[in-house]
Formats: sequence, structure tokens, C-alpha cells
Amino acid sequence: MNRIYLIVIVCLLIGGGGGYFAWKAFNAKSNPSASSSPDNAVSGSSSASSEFMWGVDVNPSAIGNYNLETWNQQLYYVGALNTNWIRLAFDNDPANKFTIFDEMIGAANAKGVDVFLGIGSTKPILDIKDTYKDGNTVGKEIATHYKGKIKYYQLMSEQGSTALKGSSYSGEKESDYDKAKYEKVREWMKGASDAIKKADPNAKLVITDQWTHTAYLDMLARDKVSYDIIGWDWYSGMGAMGERKLANGTLLVDKLKSFNKPIILAEVNFTPDVKTGLGQQAQSDFIKSIAEWAYNSGYIKGLFVFKLVDYKPTKENPNDCCALIKFKSINKFGDKRQAFDTYAEIIKKYSK
Repeated sequence: MNRIYLIVIVCLLIGGGGGYFAWKAFNAKSNPSASSSPDNAVSGSSSASSEFMWGVDVNPSAIGNYNLETWNQQLYYVGALNTNWIRLAFDNDPANKFTIFDEMIGAANAKGVDVFLGIGSTKPILDIKDTYKDGNTVGKEIATHYKGKIKYYQLMSEQGSTALKGSSYSGEKESDYDKAKYEKVREWMKGASDAIKKADPNAKLVITDQWTHTAYLDMLARDKVSYDIIGWDWYSGMGAMGERKLANGTLLVDKLKSFNKPIILAEVNFTPDVKTGLGQQAQSDFIKSIAEWAYNSGYIKGLFVFKLVDYKPTKENPNDCCALIKFKSINKFGDKRQAFDTYAEIIKKYSK
């Protein structure tokens, strides 16, 4: 088909709370010690749901305007990693959005790769008057279109972070959250969850957050927001996730396990040093360490490295970094970073 150009708003994903950038703001204040042509129809791939979810975050227009050729190049790198999942953010804006995403998802499925699809609000959530209605409308439209074809939906990203009173709050207590912001987030989640469960009862829903924002999950449980899987985002600057304790002495992972839901790591990567930059060896070591810990933990069910390719530099973000592959120029990929091969070796080691 002809080239379709897609403008993707590049945040960490789907209007989220800001990944390691949000964590850094808190940490600095309170913790000084994160090409083959596809079929037109989308079909599910052959990945077994019981397998560990080795994945990577992809962006259809990371290196320039979206087109099928560069998308298939990204899928080539996904294949070289031997990941069985990609994490992709749905864009509500284009009039031909389903044509675009059918093309991308179809190309991924044709190569045996499952899509973990993130969905988001039609505009910034705090600007929406009726967030339940917005979530319900978005969830119904997408889940009806992809019924039986998308196994996992992420409902926005890090919205507990959005609901915090500010970056100086750890998120471990309900009093850390702004009531009005939380209610907007909660109602969107309820609307989207209700719609997807009705349109595609077999689809699994993931709600994510990061750092120590565990009270957000307590509040969702109290308010009976229905979802299936906890997604957690973790970056190297946060320390070792398995050793992180909450203020009351409870291990973070024990608190997450207490919700009795499967846990995946929806974003992991190395936190760049402000002075020295990325540090390829350090990034490689961190990804190896957290991937092996997650796989061998017995309770983490998947891991997604954020992200496959550095985004095209912009005025707002001129020095994008940290991906497994460097940006070279518009629609051209740069060199692989050391962490690419490290991650591929880990996946090979633990894949059956």
C-alpha cells in the first residue's frame, strides 16, 4: 500500500507519568542515596501465552515519518533480538488509524511477534471532563476492532504518577495523591476496562506504574477497578528492584505480589548519568542483571526494554538516548549499542 505518514507524540508512552524522569524528580528531593508485506487482516501470532514475555518497546515513527519499509526494518531488529513481544502505543488521532495499525500489527504477527498494545485518552486526561466516557469510547472502539487479535492491552501508562500531589511524594500512602486527579484517572480506567471486558472478554488488561507508587494500586483495588496484570517500570538509577523497601520496611516486590496478580516489567533501562552520559557497558550490565533477576524470580512474568531505537532529535529533546539502537538520520538506523547483543544473548539463554 502507499506510504502512510503518522505523527506520534513521543512521551515515554501514552500520556504516562514520565518513567525515570518522574522518578528522578522525586529521587533528587527525597532519596539522595531510573521488509515483507503483511496481510491486510490482523491475526494473532503463535507465541504461547505461558512463555516468559521477552519484549521491547517500539515506536512506528521513531526515526522519522512512519512508513512500512522502516517499520519492517524495526521488525527485523526485533527478530534479531528473538523477542516474542513488542509494546506499541495506539494513536487515536489519524483518521486512518486502523489502516495504519492493522498494517503494523499484521506485519508483526506475520513474523510470529505478539503485540502488547497500549491505549490512551483522546487528550491529556486532566483536560477531559468525563473521563469514564472517554475511556469507555476508546476501549470499545479499539477492542471491538481487534477482538481476538490483541491479547494484552495496557490502560495508559503510569497514571498513579499523574495523580500524585507532586514529584516529592513517594506514592506509598493514599495521602500522597491528589483526590481530584486520582478520580479522573480512576474513572478513565473503569471506562476502558468495562468496554474492553465487554467487547473482548478474553483480552487481558495491564495497569502500570513505577518507583514506589504502590498506594495507587491499593486505591484501585478499593474502588474495584478491574484489571488482570500489574506492569511496573524500573530504571537503573532506582537501584536493585528486588532490594527496594518501602518506608514501613516491606520489600516493594512483596507489596506488589500481595495484589495476587501476575507482574511484568513494562519498561526497564539504564538511567543516563547527567555528567558522563549513557555508558554502554553500564547499560549492558544493568539490562543483563535485571533480565536475569526477573526471569529467575519466579513471579515476574515478562520484561520489556524501553526502547528499540533512539527517537529522532527534536527541539524539546535534542539528545535522545538509551535505546538498543542509535538514531542516525531520518529513516536511517544507526549502530546497535552493546546492550542489544547482551539482551539477545539473555533471551537466547532462557528461551525454550
